[in-house]
Amino acid sequence: MIQGTSPKMRVPRRIGAGACVLLLLLPSACSSVGKRKLPPPEEVMAQQRGPIRRGEYRLMAGDKLSVKFPYHHARDQELPVRPDGMISLDVTGEILAEGRTPLELAEIIKQRSSRYLKNPEVVVIVIGIGDRRVYVGGEVNRPGFVTVQEGMTPLQAVMAVGGFKDTAQKQDVLYIARDSNGDYNASRVDLEDVVTNGTPEVVRLSGNDIVFVPASRIANAGIFVKQYIREILPVESRAGATAPIPIP
Repeated sequence: MIQGTSPKMRVPRRIGAGACVLLLLLPSACSSVGKRKLPPPEEVMAQQRGPIRRGEYRLMAGDKLSVKFPYHHARDQELPVRPDGMISLDVTGEILAEGRTPLELAEIIKQRSSRYLKNPEVVVIVIGIGDRRVYVGGEVNRPGFVTVQEGMTPLQAVMAVGGFKDTAQKQDVLYIARDSNGDYNASRVDLEDVVTNGTPEVVRLSGNDIVFVPASRIANAGIFVKQYIREILPVESRAGATAPIPIP
């Protein structure tokens, strides 16, 4: 079992092109063994199943919104969150929606629209959920997003991006997932055992999970996840809606 440390860090919102290649050049990612154990993947996955606190759903690209102005119905709009995370309203112009809760977005729209409307009230309703995707990176043939299918496993996600490269360290794959409180947690899954021995996978992926296949054993998972997520995971919005990542 490879081991890691537990710093908390903040998560960026968007994947940068070529970030995977840069990460492979980081010497700190693949050197010696860390000091503390990561939780088993079953525990990381189970933490996603708790009740989500009211009002804490954060918008994602592809979500469809109904923005209502109860006292100015002519300004009501239905529109999607664009791939860049933005929405555009007649009375506000462009606003970053991704990463914010509907309540947070409604408050921003209220503030900006008050320049043109008298005492506006705003309600934001999510009327459609966009595709939920996982990111598969590292030593795979086509790193990128995969739309989550019901019951999808890490190995299935890897196969969906063209499978492993010859340089893949399949027994030390990182599985990173967000829990019901918005915190991110990391574990390791042994996909070599799955491929070689047919051992059943315990992990079922959800939207915004990450599967990272390293080229060699990852020494310090805490440092690696910090570096990796800051460059790649599209979760944090420019509004500062971030999620800490505890790595036990």
